[in-house]
Amino acid sequence: MYSAGVNALRDALNISLKALLLLLLTTLMLEVALQLVFPHLPPAVIKRMPQYQERLGHRLITEHGAREFPAGQAVEYEVSPISGDLYDLSCIRPEDAQPFEPYHVSFKRDEHGFRNDEPWPDDVDLVVIGDSFTAAELIQRPFWQGLSESMLTLGLPGSGTLEQQRLFDAFALPRQPELVILAFFAGNDLNDSARFAEMLRAGMNRHDLAHSGKSPLDYSVVFRLFQFVSETATSNPDADCHYPMMARADPPAPVAFYKKFLPVLGADKQSLRSSEAFQLTKTSISEMAAALQAVGAELLLMYIPQKAELYWNYLDEKSKQTIIDVESRDSQLAGLQDIDMNLSSQRDAMRELAEEIGIAILDLTPPLAQAIRAGQSPYFFADTHWNQLGHDIARNALLDFLNRSNLNE
Repeated sequence: MYSAGVNALRDALNISLKALLLLLLTTLMLEVALQLVFPHLPPAVIKRMPQYQERLGHRLITEHGAREFPAGQAVEYEVSPISGDLYDLSCIRPEDAQPFEPYHVSFKRDEHGFRNDEPWPDDVDLVVIGDSFTAAELIQRPFWQGLSESMLTLGLPGSGTLEQQRLFDAFALPRQPELVILAFFAGNDLNDSARFAEMLRAGMNRHDLAHSGKSPLDYSVVFRLFQFVSETATSNPDADCHYPMMARADPPAPVAFYKKFLPVLGADKQSLRSSEAFQLTKTSISEMAAALQAVGAELLLMYIPQKAELYWNYLDEKSKQTIIDVESRDSQLAGLQDIDMNLSSQRDAMRELAEEIGIAILDLTPPLAQAIRAGQSPYFFADTHWNQLGHDIARNALLDFLNRSNLNE
């Protein structure tokens, strides 16, 4: 009897071990298969993974120190009503999408991952440097198109002024441009530069940063897929969401903001100017301006306001307070109650910086605000970026500015 019980237990353990071994083998085979098709997996899953950028061909370690997007990549985008980044970055839901005519964008990246024709000319008249607004991945006709017959565009999404200076030194200055336009985005360029400086102080590069502190599970597609499915299944689609808000424009416009861009709107000008991020940015811009002036060229600083700067005063007091109350639950978003008082602080600080170091500045706030007053929408509804209209407004403002100044002579 005892012997029979032991045999039954041993058989049960053997079956369990075989089942476990089969499960592990199946999981391993699935992991291998998913790793092989990694670039074709849903972005919502693989963007969570440390190897995401490098597996898709991004260069995180370069001789100049800035990242590069995949060289020679043929890019195809289908821009739909739910292409906006705020569907992932905020609580806004795809079912809140507004009427939108889908369109197609295609282009080929050059050898350094930018949106230029090849081969690059040895000398150019104009260089445009900036972040995702300059890269304009989802736009058919970016703001810089048509500004000059001899130009180079260096748009690097997610970059701040410090990383952009690496592009300036490596690619812009050697080509002896007469004018460099530096597009400064008020949403996150200061913070991006501060993080870049912190990375350098730690003796790290972008590759190190992407892989720092990661466990083996972080690299597993099966684990990340399971995590994504679990989070999706447990999310509450009926949970309260404060977006979209209705801006009291004519006609009324639904808008949504990105909470990580909001704190800078609550900071007073003195605090901004004394911050490390601003001082780093000031030094970087000053060095680029001095390098150009030494060879008889000029730097134009183009100020790009964040969406909330333009739409904040179109919200009623109840909507403003709702945003402040909800977003302030994050301990990192203090000071939002001062947005009304300090809405133009960063804009004024950048104007003063340009005057202090003796460079021209083009503030895109007035032409974008004028479009909104006229009932137009220069931003995608569920995105932090301009739509095609926004890019057209920027292009016209640039052309008008250049024609009225001596920067294009």
